[in-house]
Amino acid sequence: MKKIKNFYKEHRVFTILMSIVLVCVILIVTVLVQVFYNGNGKDKYGDRLEGIEAVSIADSRLSDLETNLTNDEKVKEVEVKITGKIVYFTIQFEESVSLKDAKEVAKKALENFSEDELNFYDFNFTLKKNSSDKEDGFLISGARNKSGSGLVWNNNREVTKDEEADPNTTEKDD
Repeated sequence: MKKIKNFYKEHRVFTILMSIVLVCVILIVTVLVQVFYNGNGKDKYGDRLEGIEAVSIADSRLSDLETNLTNDEKVKEVEVKITGKIVYFTIQFEESVSLKDAKEVAKKALENFSEDELNFYDFNFTLKKNSSDKEDGFLISGARNKSGSGLVWNNNREVTKDEEADPNTTEKDD
């Protein structure tokens, strides 16, 4: 105890400044943990998912939809997942499929949902086709808002080796 008193007497200013810095660091760390780690204890979706229980889509139905889409000879692979109020489709197509046929498969996938589900969920489609020696591939994204009537596509043309598609091009399919 005597050593601590002697140290304090010899380094009084240093000790007081270090105490203040230590208290400030503790306060800053506490605030950062509360803001970023705990997230104030609230759900990340807030009240936006209110009523989702009434129109929830079962996982078994999603897997059946994946199976039905994969059974189509045009489709190579399908992944369907739900995050919040958005249903995400990622569909990989065979090399012989045209962009128009791929969009038709996406429209057909929407027919598997009831009117209540279409009015509650947003739908996001990512359509992929690898390029081959004979044909160019595509990678486009389409979406349907819960209040929308059809799919809206971006980058809505096939990319060839000679030209580059404008990623800001949008076109609505009904």
